[in-house]
Amino acid sequence: MSQNHELEIAKQIVVNQIIERLEQHYEDYIKNVKGFNEIPSFFRQHLYAPANKQERDKALEELYQKLKTIVGQDLVENIYKLIQLIKISDELDYEIAEELLKNYLKDREYNEKTNLDFEIIEKIIHEKNQYEKRKQQIELICESLAFFFALSKLPLIKLVMAPIKVAANLVGADALIETMEEGYRISRNIKDMKPFIKDFRERELIYLNNIQKKFSNVNNN
Repeated sequence: MSQNHELEIAKQIVVNQIIERLEQHYEDYIKNVKGFNEIPSFFRQHLYAPANKQERDKALEELYQKLKTIVGQDLVENIYKLIQLIKISDELDYEIAEELLKNYLKDREYNEKTNLDFEIIEKIIHEKNQYEKRKQQIELICESLAFFFALSKLPLIKLVMAPIKVAANLVGADALIETMEEGYRISRNIKDMKPFIKDFRERELIYLNNIQKKFSNVNNN
């Protein structure tokens, strides 16, 4: 198994664990509020992006440069935030995946469906001091969800998306369009995104603070 392939498997383990944690933390929305049952799969398949990072990052940057000349500033900035979210999520997850390969998966058999004690991932978040980047990620997720919800309410969304699709196709960034389309498709089934965004921001910041306190106390004992 090549080193790159091992890294991709380890990253998928990280993503699976993160989505499982989100499903538990937001079970009240997923089970009880119409439209939120599709949020976990959307996070897994789109916001926590698939492989081919280098090629995708290049395509996303080229798309951003093209869009600056063909669509409005507000739309461009929202798409740029989505691009930043995909990049920062990758950086954080790959950093954890590398540490898993180095210290936690080295002497055991594993595959993409391997489950780990989530405290291992929390420990790495602390050791790698990911707090500030994860706060940025939380904010970008909130802004992207608000963006998708706003798109879902546009009566002429196909006209809005047409030039973006053309530009994305030219640079090979079709995956970003799929993310946007899936985001506003899901949002159509949600009556109000604001309460979830507010709760998501608050709960995730509390969660990060709790990780920091827990492992700071461990180190001090």
